[in-house]
Amino acid sequence: MNTPDRAAAAELAKYDAVFVTGGSSGIGEAFLRGALEHSRARVFNISRSAPSAGLSEIREFVHIPCDLSDASALDSLSARVRGEISALGTSRPPRVLLVNNAGFGLYGEFPSPDVSRNMQMIRLNVSALTRLCAEFLPAVKAGGGSIINVSSLAAFEPCPVLGVYAATKAYVKSFSLSLSYELGKHGCKCLCVCPGPTSSNFFKAAGFDEPPLAGGYGHEPAEVAAASYSALARGRAIVVVGFWNSAVALLARIAPTRLLLEISGRVLERVRRPRRAGKAT
Repeated sequence: MNTPDRAAAAELAKYDAVFVTGGSSGIGEAFLRGALEHSRARVFNISRSAPSAGLSEIREFVHIPCDLSDASALDSLSARVRGEISALGTSRPPRVLLVNNAGFGLYGEFPSPDVSRNMQMIRLNVSALTRLCAEFLPAVKAGGGSIINVSSLAAFEPCPVLGVYAATKAYVKSFSLSLSYELGKHGCKCLCVCPGPTSSNFFKAAGFDEPPLAGGYGHEPAEVAAASYSALARGRAIVVVGFWNSAVALLARIAPTRLLLEISGRVLERVRRPRRAGKAT
């Protein structure tokens, strides 16, 4: 399924504004496309670089340039977001959807390529996501809105040579599930999305010469976005995208930690050494 189903399209139609981080390519761009095609909401992309020109041919959206790993940039972004939500001019509190997709990974034994790059990854994958959830929370609660946080299949197990990345995504999963419970008491939703390997710039940016798992575990960005919107419509707290990825996630819950380490370590170390450091979306 590469396009939102009827339930997902109906869910998207409920929102007055959709904010997507990291929408310049890959999964983030697919989230943007779904919102532009299946909602009448005012759509915003928040990322360092602008999305492809093809998206603007669907209909108008707003690109807000921002380096989300920069704390001072987040300060300015917060004021801009509050202004954009106030300017929607709805007769009731607007219903807002936030999609926290921005993030990147790094491949190599810690602290490769260097400590500062790993700290930047933590700031983007963890700190920025947490800050944005806090900033959007009043608007989400007021209008009965939702939050989608993009985690990873790596959140379910320790991943040697992807150690810090997997740890950041485990944080996103745990935090999102707690937030889902808390928001549920206010009639709002938070969904944690856990895709496996996806056909995007992620692996190249992380330093892989080739994806670490066989093609049967992977998906296209549009599949991830469609599955996410569908799960949100059904009130799910978490969705693992893909049948085989769901099986891997289940195995990670029941298998001994030592076995998981051996399997993930052998698979990931088999990939050729990286050619470049990670790159943020």
